Amino acid sequence: MAVSPPVARLRPGTSRWPELLDQIPDPPAWLDVSGHWAVLGAPCLAIVGTRRATARGLAVARGLALQAVLQGWTVISGLALGIDAAAHDGALAGGGITVGVMATGLDRTYPSRHRDLRRRMERRGCVLTEFPAGTRPLKHHFPRRNRLIAGLARAVLVVEAPLRSGAMITARLALDYNREVMAVPGPVDSEVSRGCHELLRQGATLVESWADVAAGLGIASGIAPEVSTPAIPASPAPDGAAAWILARLDLDGVPRDDLRRDWPGSEDCWQEGLLVLEISGLIRRLPGGRLARSIWSA
Repeated sequence: MAVSPPVARLRPGTSRWPELLDQIPDPPAWLDVSGHWAVLGAPCLAIVGTRRATARGLAVARGLALQAVLQGWTVISGLALGIDAAAHDGALAGGGITVGVMATGLDRTYPSRHRDLRRRMERRGCVLTEFPAGTRPLKHHFPRRNRLIAGLARAVLVVEAPLRSGAMITARLALDYNREVMAVPGPVDSEVSRGCHELLRQGATLVESWADVAAGLGIASGIAPEVSTPAIPASPAPDGAAAWILARLDLDGVPRDDLRRDWPGSEDCWQEGLLVLEISGLIRRLPGGRLARSIWSA
């Protein structure tokens, strides 16, 4: 029989309360948390974006989230379709911790297709809400959810977002809260990149790789934040094509064409897996069309 994750109600002024929420002008009166509430004391990077993400955007979000947890950061997002789900999944694939902020009561999962994702998150991190049990996913609840994402994070990274979107609301709130805001550029004719481009025009940190995120956070790439993180059971390594490729690489390098010829899946899956590994910094391209593990994955 499945064991239900622990549930706690956190209140301001107690030792379990996330201190960053005391810095926002309208903190919640309480938080209901399912899973490991202690992870809220670790430094969090929010990765957010559109529900209608492109394959490129999903791979980028997943790869950056994976790299973030490898460097000791907790990934926080909104458990929504698209970029949010990719960020949560990437964090789990990297064996890290991820937090989902909900716009419903704990007794609901929205969207319902994310029930399995939620269960995986609760085993390593947690989901939380300020809404009581029975609360449905109403439109006006999502901006309130977004302020908690911005409030709990030390920085907000937007991967893909239209100009009018929840991710842009989160980014604007993050600016109001004096959090670092970062954005991934995209094709100039892409609707889901317009919000990111607007943030970049306003001075957001441009992100092309984890090194840019590290610079935006004011840390050296590869240096984890100096905060002890609760011990959580290990989770799987990168999966799908990413895991297949990584398992066949070493530090000396393997011909890319040989790997591609042996890959049993589709071209799309191959390209997504390769992009995830490159963005995550887990592999290197060598002269002569060879791929090799980076020192982080050796």
